[in-house]
Amino acid sequence: MPELPLSGKPSYAGLTDIRVTGIGSELDQVKLMYRVYKPQCVFAIVCLCAVSIPGEGAARAQQQCSVTPEFKIARAANIFNPQQERLLGEVEAEEVEKAYAAVHDEDLEAHLNAVASRLMSPVRSDQRRVYVALIDAPEANAFSVGSDRIYITRRLVALLRNDDELAGVLGHELGHIELHQNAVTVSRLFRQILGTTFVADRKDIAEKFGQMMASIDRDPKMLQSATRIIESQKGFNEFAADRFALYASARAGFSPQAVLELLERTEGTKGKARNFLGDFDGATNANQRRLREAGKALRGLPRACREITPADAGEFRTWQAAVNSYSELATR
Repeated sequence: MPELPLSGKPSYAGLTDIRVTGIGSELDQVKLMYRVYKPQCVFAIVCLCAVSIPGEGAARAQQQCSVTPEFKIARAANIFNPQQERLLGEVEAEEVEKAYAAVHDEDLEAHLNAVASRLMSPVRSDQRRVYVALIDAPEANAFSVGSDRIYITRRLVALLRNDDELAGVLGHELGHIELHQNAVTVSRLFRQILGTTFVADRKDIAEKFGQMMASIDRDPKMLQSATRIIESQKGFNEFAADRFALYASARAGFSPQAVLELLERTEGTKGKARNFLGDFDGATNANQRRLREAGKALRGLPRACREITPADAGEFRTWQAAVNSYSELATR
């Protein structure tokens, strides 16, 4: 299997099967994760199918199903109000874009956001926009920050087979956002590491976030504490986000089966790598349990929802090829 270049002119053309790569020890992973959620924010140049996706939803309307999952949101554990959660996302996004090259191109970005818009329209009554960005990173990964930002790496785009799998990835991250899981995790870290249960304006949030990161860098005990906090929420967060992705995909007319198929392909990492749907997986049995839970959630959907078939992947592959061959990053 070819290795992706990590320096020089990036090229993802011709890669159809990319194994998800590990990034070191658990503590290194946490340090990378909260330095912060490093993979995401790239936008590329040519997208022939960005405009067609919303219209495609109408063509597949007969396949849509109205299912509404019930999720428990841990509001009491979240010290951020909606406005502060958005500001937290801005602070985290700044860290992400310091660490990774971003291609802010409207055409390739439009395809990602068109898929996200289809997923969000049945979920968000207030029509708040979630912004999806593409970045260049060595991992096949996606993640969310704050209440309105999702990042996806070019390497993950190269791994996907169609828009239904892309919808599964974005639906998973939308689940993290809608369930406020990032804000709850940061709230717990602020309590444990900084001893604070209060945040104010953007300046205050940025300062406290910087203090937390400095403490994790300086003190191995703080890093271990952060690891425990993240690990304690990891299973619940991933199961809930997977379930959200299945329901959101089905409601938007995407095939929910695609979510499970992509999980099954990446489970081949045997617990030694980051899972494609973001965040960090542990041992093999954790991956297998996640697959079982996702399969159970899929079987719980009405038959008409389970049997939604993937759309033709021709336009997706055209867009994917443009992302894979994008080379302007090397000149920046």
